[in-house]
Amino acid sequence: MPSLRHAFLLNAVRELGRSVPDIVRTRASWEVCLERIREACTTTLGMEYDTLARFDARSVVGLFAHPEQARILARLVDERARLCEAHGRYEDALADSVYAGELLLHSRVRFGLPRDARAADVLEREAGTATPLPPTGD
Repeated sequence: MPSLRHAFLLNAVRELGRSVPDIVRTRASWEVCLERIREACTTTLGMEYDTLARFDARSVVGLFAHPEQARILARLVDERARLCEAHGRYEDALADSVYAGELLLHSRVRFGLPRDARAADVLEREAGTATPLPPTGD
């Protein structure tokens, strides 16, 4: 059973790695990018983004069995923050950035620093870093 869970998580992280470039490419279109974030959440975590985002970070992290799941959601929330920032929705961007940070904080509290650090390494390796949009010249 543990190997099945591990395979599921590794597949989820790899799926996030495939999704992030699409999310970054579609940031110019609010609706398309938001839909990509929602699809990535459903594909990787099996849960709807909008539902998870309605709860406080501590409760959401409590739903997860592994720190990789919390890291995946934090990454998607961070991508939404970048989308909001790119479209001038600075209050939403700040709220999403804070929420992503809270998810990571509660992940470390729940799973411990060593497991959460390992989860960060796995995500970094598989998903890479999203390249920010170039400045708009405003």
